[in-house]
Amino acid sequence: MQPYVWTFNPAGGLGRKRAPSNLFIETDIYTIWMPDGSRDLRLEHGLSKVEKGLKSLVIDYVAQRRQLPQAQQENLIAFIAAMHGRTPQAREIQRALWKNTLDLDEQQAHDLVSDGKRADHVSSLSSVSRAALDILRRAIDSPMQFLLPGAMEDGLPILSQMTMTIMCTDEPMFITSDSPVTWFDPTVPRDKFLTHKSSLSDEGIEVVMPLSPQHLVLMHHPVTPNFKPATYISASLDTAIALNRRTALNADTIVSWRDGFDQRWRILPREP
Repeated sequence: MQPYVWTFNPAGGLGRKRAPSNLFIETDIYTIWMPDGSRDLRLEHGLSKVEKGLKSLVIDYVAQRRQLPQAQQENLIAFIAAMHGRTPQAREIQRALWKNTLDLDEQQAHDLVSDGKRADHVSSLSSVSRAALDILRRAIDSPMQFLLPGAMEDGLPILSQMTMTIMCTDEPMFITSDSPVTWFDPTVPRDKFLTHKSSLSDEGIEVVMPLSPQHLVLMHHPVTPNFKPATYISASLDTAIALNRRTALNADTIVSWRDGFDQRWRILPREP
């Protein structure tokens, strides 16, 4: 019998029973489309190398609270860095920003010609503009080609120096989502939470990614240039609920091991 999970809207409501193999499937999300219409799959192949062995890492090491070999731990950190930038949500946000920039640049180029500027000035400017516009068009058509490498380059150096703690529960408690990696700084005052821009260099930042219903990896400060073994900690029910709120905060779809939406997954407005 095929295993299944339950998916929910973050706002609540009834759950849907889904097979894991049918979740978050999208064709060509990492495909780079070439000018001749062919498909460049280098990102897909690169991600498959990062993901390889992740399931056995959870079963053979994490579930038994065994120390992770350095190579496997580094691979897990690379996976976390990739997952933060590879979601459809991140892709569409960045695509919209690039599309807005493209529309403005195209309008400016059109206005420049319409204003009757000198032909030589228009020619020299348009050659540069055309190259920039072509890059923007390629980014909109294949956003992961530009988004994913940047996410890896920006996140991996600091993540590799952060401390890894793996939270464990005896019973299934952790949920996941279509945007499983979350950044959260619990030291930021609540009234500044929506306007604060978090950075991995912030001493209070915590990066969370669920590994299974019973395991969740937490990356946090202090940072050191040397390799640090992961630490296992048993998570209480309250801790699991608090971490689930982070997972649900930026989700479009919540994934749970059981049916029934838990209202404690939501961050509710403060009582007056």
